[in-house]
Parts: sequence; structure tokens; C-alpha cells
Amino acid sequence: MSCARASRRLLPVRMSPGIATVELRIVALPLIEPFVASHGTVTTRTAVIVRVIGDDFEGWGECAALPEPTYTSEYVDGAFAVLRDELVPGLLRAASEAPIEAKDVRRLFAFYANHPMARAAIELALLDAECAAGGRSLARRFTSVDPGPAPTVPAGVAIGLMDTAGATASVAAARVAEGYRRIKMKIEPGRDIEFIRAVRSMIGADVELMVDANGAYTSEDHALLTQLDEFELSCVEQPLSADGPDDLERHAALAALINTPICLDESLTSIERTERAIELGACSVVCVKAPRYGSWLDAVAVLDHCRDHGVDAWVGGMLDTGIGRRANIALAAHPGATRVGDISATARFFTDDICAPVTLNAGRIDVPATTGLASSIDRVALERLTITSTTIST
Repeated sequence: MSCARASRRLLPVRMSPGIATVELRIVALPLIEPFVASHGTVTTRTAVIVRVIGDDFEGWGECAALPEPTYTSEYVDGAFAVLRDELVPGLLRAASEAPIEAKDVRRLFAFYANHPMARAAIELALLDAECAAGGRSLARRFTSVDPGPAPTVPAGVAIGLMDTAGATASVAAARVAEGYRRIKMKIEPGRDIEFIRAVRSMIGADVELMVDANGAYTSEDHALLTQLDEFELSCVEQPLSADGPDDLERHAALAALINTPICLDESLTSIERTERAIELGACSVVCVKAPRYGSWLDAVAVLDHCRDHGVDAWVGGMLDTGIGRRANIALAAHPGATRVGDISATARFFTDDICAPVTLNAGRIDVPATTGLASSIDRVALERLTITSTTIST
């Protein structure tokens, strides 16, 4: 069964016609500590927040683009501009002619292929509005197969690049003590094998450990990457760059040389590429990030496909505010998410958020059962943390 057919099992909930207004904001949330990866450092998480408003409904979405165009070509200021100048006016024009549902976003903005995260933010806002109108949680909306969404999901945490192996190991041990069931550590050339060895020695063999290279290695590093097999890692995420037409073939060649499972992230930009990567043997684990696909519904279809074909998958995060974090938790409740994802508590990254905090309890996080995200929004904090806003109406 193809992903496209699986996605049609998601039945929409109709809202009253007429999206009258869309509110856009950029919020700025200082991180508790800088988060460092091979593609850059984030000290303050700026993010675009989307709110769609009708006569009797509202819905909230978040654009996952980072402050700088380092993870992908999208970035916060650029996403805000394309939403303000292109996508939102297009949405309002279309909504003035006929009712618009979340499933229409992919078709409506098909020509904006280079702005998937901005498109996904609008789709999430419409999905949230549909859930609120239909009395259904986002997790239930995302679960198109039985069994239904889990009531809780296991918590995983990411550790950024640090100066020393000892410091990395100490932080990993602290996260395990907090209750996290999976540790993901960033690596890059020069901060890899000895760092992994220190972390594995500190946390022991019973804690799931994976590494994320964010494409920092090349095919010339095959010999080094074979050393990963020593550490019984659950996977290595995106070891090679996603650039170039032979990206999937390069990862397939590496997969034939190492025993550590390869998980792809940046390489998987569509349902079709994900299916192709699996067919080629470029990955045996899939990191599902809805904003990277440009669609939460496509992410559900990918999870359906992985479940139907026995491929492990997990839900990735993007230093999200409480809006994106709750959406990711809902997605992680899908039975196709067989691995522990980037599902962490608010307190891991922020002391101040625009939503009520997501908390960790015995290594697990509750899946939101509320219908719509509006009840989780801290309106006072939202205003205080907003640095730019605009309202667009028909």
C-alpha cells in the first residue's frame, strides 16, 4: 500500500466556512543553554506562530524554521515574509471562494515547494481548528490505523556538541537521571568516537544511545564511521550530506559497510524520497519531521507506510515552542512511531514558553487529549515573548 493511499484514511472535520483573519507572530524564547550542532548554534529560539481565526473557530500552528538558514534554506525571517506576503493572502483568497480544509493546503501551495515549513505551519493551524471544531484531539486526528494513539509516549532528549568528551558524558548522565529513555548526541569530525565512548561508558549499555551527524561526514570517512559499530548505537542519523543527486546512493553504500542502522533526516523531503530511500537500503530507520515534509498529513502517511512495511520510525523535533512540541507528541503517539523520538519536556530547553509546560513523568510524556491547542496557550506569555506581529484579514 502506498503512502498516498494511506493518507486518504484521514477523514477531515469541516469547520464553518470563512477564515476571516490570520495572525502571524515571531516569538523569541531564550534557551537555557546554547544548543550546538554541526550546522550552527542556537541561543534564542525565534519561531513564527500562525493563528487562523473564523467566526466561531481558531487554530494554532508553528513554523519550525530555525533562526538561520543552516538546517535547511528556510529561516525565521524568510518564513515570516513568505507567509505574510504570499501564503496567507493566498489562503484568504481561496477561503473567500470556498471552504478550505487542512488537506487542501498541499494543493493550494504546490508551487511553493521551497517553503515546506511555512506550508506546514498553515496546515497545522487548520488541523488544530478542525480538531477543535470536531471535538477530537490532534493525536486522534493523526492516528489513521488501529490501535489508536497511546496515552503517553517515551521521552527522548538531544545533547548538542560540547567542548569535551567528559562534559558531554556528564550531561548525558544527568539526562538519564532525569528519566530520559533515549539519548541522542550530536557529533562531527573531531568530536565523535572518543565522545561517544565517554558517553557510553558513563550511561551504560542499557540506555538507548544514538548519534546525529547532521550530514557532517563524507564518503571518505567510511573507515571512521565503521568504528560506530563498537558502541551498540540504536542508529546514526544523517551521517552524510543530503546535498547532491546521489545522496541516497551514498547512504546505501555506507549502509552496506556498517552494522549500525542508518537513520535519515535531512535527506527525506517527501513521501516519494522516503519510499525510495527505504527501497535502496539507504536507511533502515526514518526520522519523521512533518515540517520538513511540508505537511503533517504527509508525515502521518509516512508513519503508516513504515508501519505497514516493518520499518522503524521516530518523530524528530526542532527546538519547538509548546505548539510544535504538542503537535510532535501527538504525532509520536501514532503506532508507526516505533522508536523513541525527540520528545522532551519544556524544561529541557526553556524556562519561558508561550504554552503551559510539557512535563516529564517517569520517563514518559502525556499525549494531549484536549480538542485544539488554544487551551494550552499562555496569552500573557505570548504577548511578552512576541517581537514582531501582523494581522491579515479579508
